[in-house]
Amino acid sequence: MVKKETTFQSGVRLCPDCDLVTKAPVFGNDPAYRQQVACPRCGCVLESHRPAGIQRCLALVVTGLLLFLPANYYPVLSMDILGNEQQSTIFGGVIALYQEDYGVISLLVLLSAILIPLLRLLILLQVIIAGIKGWGRRLSRSLLRLYAHLQEWGMMEIYFLGALVAVIKLSDMASVQAGTGLYCFAGLMLCELIISLNLNEHEVWKMLGEGE
Repeated sequence: MVKKETTFQSGVRLCPDCDLVTKAPVFGNDPAYRQQVACPRCGCVLESHRPAGIQRCLALVVTGLLLFLPANYYPVLSMDILGNEQQSTIFGGVIALYQEDYGVISLLVLLSAILIPLLRLLILLQVIIAGIKGWGRRLSRSLLRLYAHLQEWGMMEIYFLGALVAVIKLSDMASVQAGTGLYCFAGLMLCELIISLNLNEHEVWKMLGEGE
């Protein structure tokens, strides 16, 4: 990664590690360079700039929304036990937990694996479009704050790991195959991961007219 010198403008950045307050950087517009600014005291990366990062995030959000429906509609696992074949979807797992009197756990799975990931994608879609087109910026600033808070509740990777563990543990007892839903869910999780790596929230705030 190539680092370039940065100049500063009004605005500040607070280091998440040592709480040092520094001036906000201004990155160059040369698309050939990836740039980042680190805290002068502890070296923590305060802000990273990736070429076409917003456009890349928009493409990933749309891809994630397209994967969301098959990830929740198609079976995650298919099991064949003595000729009795059963298929399980994510929402079917929520219903099964509820029917077994695990209401709290079923609610947590519903929120963390289905509703919150969908809500985060829809919020980010609105925020990016608002930043590019200039529509509803005030509402989008509130949604961006909500997006940051919801990040703590998204646990797609835990559900995905649970499905993989189930495949491994049940392989000795029955014929277990990963379904289409699991592959779509993995793609959706990958989109979320790449979005988190490419999204520059400070740049989005600037697009939304922070401080207006």
